[in-house]
Amino acid sequence: MEFIPSITNIILVGQMSTPNLKQFVDATAMAVMYTNITSYSVGLGMATALDTLCTQAYGAGNIKKFGVLLQSALLGMALTLIPVSLLNWFSADILKILGQEPALADLTGGFVRVMLVGYPALYAFEVLKKLVQAESVTFPMAVLTGLGNVLHISLGYYLSQHTSLGYLGPAVALSLLEVAVFGGMLGYLLWWNPMHVAWCVEWGWPAAWSHVSQVFRFGVPGMLMMLIEWGAIEILTLVAGILPNHILTIGVNSILSSTLNLWYMPYFGLSVAATIRMGNLLGANKPEKAKRVMSLTLRLSFAFALVTASLLLLLSPILPRLVVNDVDIVARGSTALWFIAPLHIIDALNAACQGCFRAMGKQDVASGVNAAAFYLVGVPVAVLFGLYFKWSVEGLWSGFTLGSLSANFIYQFLLSRVDWAVVAQDAVDRE
Repeated sequence: MEFIPSITNIILVGQMSTPNLKQFVDATAMAVMYTNITSYSVGLGMATALDTLCTQAYGAGNIKKFGVLLQSALLGMALTLIPVSLLNWFSADILKILGQEPALADLTGGFVRVMLVGYPALYAFEVLKKLVQAESVTFPMAVLTGLGNVLHISLGYYLSQHTSLGYLGPAVALSLLEVAVFGGMLGYLLWWNPMHVAWCVEWGWPAAWSHVSQVFRFGVPGMLMMLIEWGAIEILTLVAGILPNHILTIGVNSILSSTLNLWYMPYFGLSVAATIRMGNLLGANKPEKAKRVMSLTLRLSFAFALVTASLLLLLSPILPRLVVNDVDIVARGSTALWFIAPLHIIDALNAACQGCFRAMGKQDVASGVNAAAFYLVGVPVAVLFGLYFKWSVEGLWSGFTLGSLSANFIYQFLLSRVDWAVVAQDAVDRE
């Protein structure tokens, strides 16, 4: 559910009635790209440290460790906010250095600065969410983020359509959403379900610093795992910006990336469920059961992906209209969607594999796979197809698919060679 606001930002701006619609849509798409790389991948990636530490601690029956992990994770997140804030505040200048059109960079920079306001609340929410999820409690977060997305859509529509904020309206609404969802999580823990009592939280600097090294040990590779993959995807946005007829190609690219993100969400959720269950089992020293969960997750992901890929093709004439109402972009986007259906299936399998690596505490392995697959295969082939062979935005995504496929081959090979008894013992020793 956390991925929806980025998509709805583009959709809300795309429904505005303004002669500058294409420019605003492109700026919003560029802002989503930029913040995915500099902000969301950092916060969500650092939080994956708790996928390992909390699930294994809970499986080992060491729930009192949560109090220390909470403080260490919050401190780690606070430290990461320093470079994140600088990168976002000076985003317009950075985009100009990267060769983007100055007018587009300025519009993008304004959007990015507004979104910066909500990041402290977002990062804190991610920490609390991981602690709660480790105990297999997920429904409250689904309710909170679901209500938050309704708030974002409603308020974003009003601010963009009926106030002078214009295209900045959805960014303002998103920042308010992130603060509101964090407030809701605090309310849930303090009054509705005070499960934090069992965590034995004793606030203090010694406790906060005690596990910061572990948070960064697992969090930085987790961040890189997301950053490398998302960064590779967003490079396609930058390349789309230098293709002939770049206003059109950026718009089409935003349709493809938004659709992929939307279709990816169920599989990200499935990978999180696998991470929680496998982490609990490894912490409880039950390696064979963890292995069976991995196999089941991969099979389910593949079976469901065949269905959702078919649905993507069936809805290809309709989906672009949900993102933007420009006739030219919609027409091109409807045919371009066919080029990402294979990528969607591979993404689903990769999400499952990455969930398994997070459960084992092997985020560094997954980040290495992503780096090799996407930057040695995916991005170079995408640029070759898109620019050299002049296959435009469709060529970009076709080439990128080969990178994702390479990653999946490596993931499957590595998982087939895991010594589950050793991994489980490592989890037990960590406690």
